[in-house]
Amino acid sequence: MTRATDELLDQLHGAQAENLLAQIEKCKKSEDGIIPPALFAQVNKFLKDNGVDRASQPGDDIDQLADSVPDFDNVVKGEF
Repeated sequence: MTRATDELLDQLHGAQAENLLAQIEKCKKSEDGIIPPALFAQVNKFLKDNGVDRASQPGDDIDQLADSVPDFDNVVKGEF
């Protein structure tokens, strides 16, 4: 069996990012607007695996995916 081409791997990578982004957008439009923890974990892993802990190229799939994840800087910490 031959190895997949870089072009094919790039397409698969892009499709994965687009799929995750579509799932997030669907959740945001749902009645409760909540991203399920499992999806959130999957997105975080995808971003981490792709080195998104730094600035990305504006407008690329990973940048759009990163922008769709909620910002938790303003979460109030309470006692549990």
